[in-house]
Amino acid sequence: MKILMINKFLYPNGGSETYIFKLGDYLKQHGHEVQYFGMEHEGRCVGNVVDAYTTDMDFHGGSKLSKLMYPLKTIYSSEARRKIRLVLDAFEPDVCHINNVEYQGLSES
Repeated sequence: MKILMINKFLYPNGGSETYIFKLGDYLKQHGHEVQYFGMEHEGRCVGNVVDAYTTDMDFHGGSKLSKLMYPLKTIYSSEARRKIRLVLDAFEPDVCHINNVEYQGLSES
């Protein structure tokens, strides 16, 4: 089975990421193909076949313009829609496991 794991962060950041990485490893050990979708980050340690991720949203930094756009991106992100479509079309998962995507522009993908 092909499984797409969708999570806000794709690097070790907390319990949510520990969970998806361990679940992904477990699924791979049982013969499933697993790929990941979320935000790009220099610490990203998992990925997908087309190397498509949303732009990192840092609420603690960034320009004033980007901070003004964050509220809109948390409701709907055309970037997230476009990039996850690339992953879905290329990988064609049987199941999408959606975990911890609130407030980062992934929630309306």
